Amino acid sequence: CCIIYSRRILTTLTIVMLTKKNHSGSSLMRRLVFLLAPALALQSLPRRSVVGGATASFCVAVPLFRQPALAEDIDPVTTRMGGLLEKYADVGRGFRLMKPTTWNQFEGEAGAYDVRFTDLVDVAASITISTSTYGGTSVDGLGELDAVATKLSKSRGELLNKRARTSDGVVFYDYEFEAPNNFHELLSLSVARNKLWQISAKAPDKIWGKREPLFKNVVGSFVPKV
Repeated sequence: CCIIYSRRILTTLTIVMLTKKNHSGSSLMRRLVFLLAPALALQSLPRRSVVGGATASFCVAVPLFRQPALAEDIDPVTTRMGGLLEKYADVGRGFRLMKPTTWNQFEGEAGAYDVRFTDLVDVAASITISTSTYGGTSVDGLGELDAVATKLSKSRGELLNKRARTSDGVVFYDYEFEAPNNFHELLSLSVARNKLWQISAKAPDKIWGKREPLFKNVVGSFVPKV
């Protein structure tokens, strides 16, 4: 296997460098150790954990230069915005957030959404929470932040912003889109309890400016657990 070869190569190089004992050799050795370290670390894992239970012989290609997406650790938003928001927890469904105080609330439609909040005045402004069954344990199982954004933008419009964050131990992918129909949207994805959670806050461009702070605080307060 390629991992075994990596160990053999490193062992051979170590002997050569120790024999020569010169500065350039030491520098080269350090670089090779750095490059081959991931492969050596992976070898120590049980085969079953690496290949999902397969017992046949295998060979793992180690992406030496791949770095995981950095998720910024951010506390969930708790501001009430001077009374515009209030705490809300849905124990049955298993989530919490700061919801708009005076907005209408609608219970879900099967296959469409779980809960929706709509503005009393600007009824086109809405915040929607929806779930779907998902076998993973974290949103990064869907793919990297950029890859997921590319897929979403095909149906949601131009991507304006994106970030990965961790709040209360849950990883979130946050996106901002500008739709062709003159709508603005904040979308946040997360995974918990075998579900993919989506919270979408959207409004027409003409009122987005005055709703944006509220939307960002609501989306930032959402956590798929109580």
